[in-house]
Amino acid sequence: MMYTPSRLYPLLLSGALALAPIALPAQAADGAAARKASTRSTPAVPPRDMPQYGKGEHGRYLVLRLENSRGAAVAPGTPYRLFLTAEGQSIENTPSQDGILEGVTDALGRSAWVWTREAHPAEDFTLVRMIGDGAWGHFFQLQSGSGSEPLAGWPYITTMHVRWGEQWVDLGYSTAQGNTAYFSHDRPAAALSIAVEAEAAQDRRCFDELDAINRKFSQNDDEGALQLVDATGCGTLPQQQLDMANLLLMAGHTDLARQWLDRARSASEPGKPLDQDVLRARYKLERLLGMPELALEDALELQRQHAKVPLPDAPDWANDIAYYLADFPDHLAEAETQARKSIETAGPLPYNQGTLGWILTLRGDIDGGLELLKRSYREIPRDEEIVADYGLALWRHGQPAMAARLWDQAEMQCVWGGRMHDALQEAGHPHPYFQAANSPAVQAYQHRCAAPQTKRKTKAGEQHGAGARA
Repeated sequence: MMYTPSRLYPLLLSGALALAPIALPAQAADGAAARKASTRSTPAVPPRDMPQYGKGEHGRYLVLRLENSRGAAVAPGTPYRLFLTAEGQSIENTPSQDGILEGVTDALGRSAWVWTREAHPAEDFTLVRMIGDGAWGHFFQLQSGSGSEPLAGWPYITTMHVRWGEQWVDLGYSTAQGNTAYFSHDRPAAALSIAVEAEAAQDRRCFDELDAINRKFSQNDDEGALQLVDATGCGTLPQQQLDMANLLLMAGHTDLARQWLDRARSASEPGKPLDQDVLRARYKLERLLGMPELALEDALELQRQHAKVPLPDAPDWANDIAYYLADFPDHLAEAETQARKSIETAGPLPYNQGTLGWILTLRGDIDGGLELLKRSYREIPRDEEIVADYGLALWRHGQPAMAARLWDQAEMQCVWGGRMHDALQEAGHPHPYFQAANSPAVQAYQHRCAAPQTKRKTKAGEQHGAGARA
């Protein structure tokens, strides 16, 4: 994981999941002039040209304020998500008809005007910054360990598990209600994680810079964001450069992210061993950026360091890089070498046999590869990557019926993840998550599975397959 919440105490995390589609453009509500404001903090009637939604006699707007280490400030021109917090209450007649309102704050940081049947103070609403425009989404709420009090102004980084690691998708400070931003995306039931003690947040001045850049990006002000990047005072140390690269990758500026990675590599002193935390962070970023040569170089260095000073919880770096390299046809020979090295060093285990089996099928040894995948699947039949790879190998090589049976069984067992998503999409195999996010099929699947828990190729509790949580 890019940054795991390894020491959450004294923090408690609670998730808030919403599957509603994104709201449509604003339309004014009827009969607004005859209604009244719900509190004295708002005017009696909506300001001119302010969009209006809802139904009822009581109206108000809310102001989006975002925190940093110096306090809270109004957030103009920022995408937001707004709803009544209490269960069973909702804003009526929203464009999406789900009780949730989405829009962009005005120049004063104000939301649209909301009409409700009962008078509601601002505390009755949840108002958060929003990122993305997909059908799926999630945000977290931070609470203090002493009770249910919200933890305001706490730095966090949200990551999404993608094919090759934990990619940053948002960062910032929790709101006065303890909420993170709402991240909206198109990956069905993607795994999101939150880090509340990330290395990047230890220096609050530098984290404030990252936060300010991220806010500019979220306001679609790329020019302003990149000006802040150029002016940063926190870009001299390798870890700071890697943090900036992760932020730029998150914002879709892959080329700039690679440039900052190059800075981090250039900052290393020749002949001097790298700090292992920096080396791990660099390796993870190289994987996310699709740079197999550099990732292999750093994986070999991690193996050398581990050979000198073994750590009991260290990942199997040979298997980790082998599975990664398998996605690059020009590196299949190196992938096989690393997979065999893992088996030689750690012994034949389900995860590294599965990796080697997948690589062999890609290299043309279909029978040998399928045999190893079958052996691995028998031992860890609910491993998301093994299920996906074994099924895809069967489907690609003339056994689609067996692949379908395997995947149908996985669906019954609630096995799901990014690799399963990609494999089923390639094969055109149906799954409830391929239907609309708010469809009855998705709701039934989620009700049956609650929160699907899957395991990746593991050894001694560590993640080793795609997106290793090293």
